[in-house]
Amino acid sequence: MRKHIFIVILIMLLPVILVAQSKMDLTQSSYQMIQYSVSVVGNVRYPGTYRLQADQRVFDAIKRANTFIDENGNLHFSPPENSSTRNITLKNKNGVSYIDIERFLRLGDEKHNPYIHDGDIIIVPAIEENIIISGAVNNPGELELLKNDRILDIVMLSMGLSNNAYLDSIEVVRFIDNSSNTEMIFVNFNDILNNPDNEQNILLKNDDRVFVRSIPEYHRKEGVVITGEVEFPGGYAIENGKTTLHEVLVESGGPTEKADLRNAYLQRRSSEDVVDPEYERLKMMLVEDMTPLEYEYFKTKSREMRGKFATDFQKLWFENDPEFNFLLKTGDYIYIPDKTVTVTISGQVKNPGLVTYVEGNNYLYYVDKAGGFAWRARKGKIRLIKANTGEWLKPNENTPVEVGDMVFIPEKPEIDYWVLTKDIMTIAAQIATVIIVIQNVAK
Repeated sequence: MRKHIFIVILIMLLPVILVAQSKMDLTQSSYQMIQYSVSVVGNVRYPGTYRLQADQRVFDAIKRANTFIDENGNLHFSPPENSSTRNITLKNKNGVSYIDIERFLRLGDEKHNPYIHDGDIIIVPAIEENIIISGAVNNPGELELLKNDRILDIVMLSMGLSNNAYLDSIEVVRFIDNSSNTEMIFVNFNDILNNPDNEQNILLKNDDRVFVRSIPEYHRKEGVVITGEVEFPGGYAIENGKTTLHEVLVESGGPTEKADLRNAYLQRRSSEDVVDPEYERLKMMLVEDMTPLEYEYFKTKSREMRGKFATDFQKLWFENDPEFNFLLKTGDYIYIPDKTVTVTISGQVKNPGLVTYVEGNNYLYYVDKAGGFAWRARKGKIRLIKANTGEWLKPNENTPVEVGDMVFIPEKPEIDYWVLTKDIMTIAAQIATVIIVIQNVAK
């Protein structure tokens, strides 16, 4: 019975609902059809008068005056670089008001992006003054400055302070007159937050530099990364200088069956621990200016992985050898590669590439499997590059080759036989001259 009553009421109300809906649609449609003439002048790309919908706002008009269509028909909003966004004048029959579009774009303040009215005149000036805010704020950078801006205004426009901001002392660097001399002003932002009218909330001036310090060691995230053949690769939290390498290996689930512990490594990446002043000095020198010993040192350091620990992961994992159980530091990187079953043959062989590893064979076996030496192979300069250390060895028939090693066969240098002949003739002439001199002296 109740169901039938509900249906009857709904049928009775349906015409009313339809009429109301049609009136609403008509109102919206009529509203959207209304167009206003709005003038946008000043420092915009295309100053002029534009026809806009009645439901559009001031920023829509400014965008129209700064938008162009490229050759592909795409729209681009591109205002002049020094176009103001905070000191815009709006004139209409209601009087004159000032618009700060940045407060709308950054803080959502709709008062600074009002709806347009027919006959509005929007004047966009050039930027006259600006400041720079940096440090522990959420959106650091350069901001246009208005004459009444204070510290709190600029911090708000910078999307507020970061969680690690040091509030006790915000620094303002101010230029004195027109010189390059500066003065430093320190304000307590806690006082400003408690009372915006506090004298600490100083007026800012053109070209001021506002710097918000960070709290040292704020919620520092201590961690290392382990990748490769472990059960759970990824980042792991540690106690700096207390957590050991073995503890992180255990926490990661340990090496998988495919892990190659012989070639695993631990690398320290914090710059203060891996800096090598001598290597940095040599990097700035020309090779010809180095002594032979300096050049050898430079070559050796260039081939090494910087910050790599001399550790034996096999002994560490299977025997928990304390000799290799290093204390970890934030930023350390642990890599456990998978087992390779190849040796790399590079350089002057007929078919360079990967060759399947066979235990007990020397480098000549792998050269043979790569098609043998190419005709320009420099056999006297062959090097065996060890996978686990990066060491360059001059191999012989008894030098062991291990999984992952590389056999490098360099190319014979090009010989200019004409230059060689001239050099030989020059040397021969010099020797002949010496002999003649000696013979004359002997007479």
